[in-house]
Amino acid sequence: SGRPHSGLGWVLLLAALVAVSLALVVVLVYGGLALRFDLDQIAAMPVRTAIFDRTGVELDAGYGVKRRIITRDQIPPFLVDALQAREDLRFFSHAGVDARGLARASLRNLRDRSLTQGGSTLTMQLARNTFDMRAKSFHRKLLEIALTLRIERRYTKDEILVHYLNRIYFGAGCYGIEEAAQTYFGKATADLHPGECALLVGIV
Repeated sequence: SGRPHSGLGWVLLLAALVAVSLALVVVLVYGGLALRFDLDQIAAMPVRTAIFDRTGVELDAGYGVKRRIITRDQIPPFLVDALQAREDLRFFSHAGVDARGLARASLRNLRDRSLTQGGSTLTMQLARNTFDMRAKSFHRKLLEIALTLRIERRYTKDEILVHYLNRIYFGAGCYGIEEAAQTYFGKATADLHPGECALLVGIV
């Protein structure tokens, strides 16, 4: 009477070994692919050339991408809270990939039979935007995850937050939060009030 159970146990063990082996292959393959990307590009963002007079007043926007770089101390706390609430609630506690969010998105995709949900964290979005990974596929998602884990090992959470806000597109030709704040409200990011922060996060 013990033989069926014994046979089932061996089948389950074999299935587990196959699953672990496949997972290991995926980790090695995508880990290797992620090593091909230069993580210095995360912080190296193109900006436009600007011309100022002797008093510091901007005379001409010049050419290039419409982006102005800010630092961590110029980001209002409410903007960070709003961004977390909208895009990545557990940003400061996960290691780049939110397992719960990713599992929820995966179940939704299986139900819809399409890649409608991404479950992307801020770091994953930063990886996708930096390296222009737009195609919707499981290959792209796995590569994005591998890159995200590298980014999280290389940069601090505050650095990732700053690079994200400096890089993301806010519409109207505005790249980065400072350009968006100046364009939409005529003020610096540091001077945004909560309602303005919420509006800009909504654009993302």
